[in-house]
Amino acid sequence: MLDKNPKAMSTGKEVLPFSMGYLPESFQQKSFNELNDTPQNRIEGLQEIKKLMKAEEIFGDMEFDDEYLVMFLRCQSYDVKAAFERLKNMLSLKKSHMFMFTHQKYENIEICFIKNIVRFLPYRCPDGCAAMLINVDNWKPEEFPVVEVKRMAPILLFHALRDPMTQVNGFKAIIDAKSNPLKHLKHCTFQNLYLMYHGSQNCVPGIFHEYHLVNPSVLSRFCLSMWMPFLSEELKKKIHIHSSPKGLLDFFPPHMIPTCYGGELGDYDMTPWLREAMQPEMLETICGKPKSS
Repeated sequence: MLDKNPKAMSTGKEVLPFSMGYLPESFQQKSFNELNDTPQNRIEGLQEIKKLMKAEEIFGDMEFDDEYLVMFLRCQSYDVKAAFERLKNMLSLKKSHMFMFTHQKYENIEICFIKNIVRFLPYRCPDGCAAMLINVDNWKPEEFPVVEVKRMAPILLFHALRDPMTQVNGFKAIIDAKSNPLKHLKHCTFQNLYLMYHGSQNCVPGIFHEYHLVNPSVLSRFCLSMWMPFLSEELKKKIHIHSSPKGLLDFFPPHMIPTCYGGELGDYDMTPWLREAMQPEMLETICGKPKSS
């Protein structure tokens, strides 16, 4: 778990922007080879998952377009039953936590970008992954309440997953885990930690390939220690704790990493992307939409 570099970073690859909206040829081949993403599998997968949906009462009042269902099929490499279970988990989460999917206001959610609490980096990893930067110490619950954090998460993740590059390549997370216990400890409840785990691992149709912790605080180590007994061995291998922020450069090219962590990335503005994510037509389809009467 400590600063292990699985492979040296390649230096001569094309710089990939976060917002792409298409699959370059090399990533189309990756989707074919690694995710079984063929035209025939897509046709058959959509037919099968829709049959399974018809047999489950929970889907009776909801409708999903094909592009949305393909997210789940790709996530599970066209294992239709696994994709269906993830979709059902996602819809169950929505129905049991409806407040997370309603009353979203841009002026509330934009705080996470303006204050640099959570936002995506403007460039992708050479392997195509989208990179999310989370700065725990910038989060002040009195300014950005927990309920808004919970509303924020599906907005950011699902809008990122509308890009086929993210569907095929998934996410990596960089977590600046410096934290003031007086601000955050009372929010580290079992219910909140479980919601974070269940939502990211069993519901959202995107894979987190790596978690990089820098500046780990006593509180972050406490939360991690609570989680560890419940994590699979596969998930534990995805967690990297860096003794120095510059350790990130063993995993990410310098142009991706902000200067405060030893990289070359200066200030950047992702609020236009967030504004697009929070258009009404985007929000209403985060997890399907009610059938029109």
